[in-house]
Amino acid sequence: MVRIAVATDDGKSISDGHFAHAKKYVIYELSEDTKDIRLVESRDNPLGNIPDTDDPAVIHESLSRSGIPIHGIAKYQWLHENALRDVDAVIASGACETSYEYFTSMGVQLFFVEPGTPIDTLIEQLRNAAKEEDIK
Repeated sequence: MVRIAVATDDGKSISDGHFAHAKKYVIYELSEDTKDIRLVESRDNPLGNIPDTDDPAVIHESLSRSGIPIHGIAKYQWLHENALRDVDAVIASGACETSYEYFTSMGVQLFFVEPGTPIDTLIEQLRNAAKEEDIK
């Protein structure tokens, strides 16, 4: 099984911006045998309501208030361990270099599509592609 996290704010379309700040992740499983894709769950993202900023005062306040690091590699380690620990791929509209390097170093593939892409359309395209060739 390949687990895919789709970054979304509304559960219907790809969120605009960095995947670490999507409100939720919709998790799908791709069967490598049957090439079928099924919905597993929807997960709230604890970073979804935290601003994406480099402002030291905001970073310190957020860490003090929530205990969640919101900057640098620690942010992506926390996100991986707490929200995306069991996924093999993330589909989103954006990422920064640090998050891209961290997640790919952990074996998680990142794929980018246009913001606002309907998730149903995306999953149907993945389903068709999986049946045409071996996706891993």
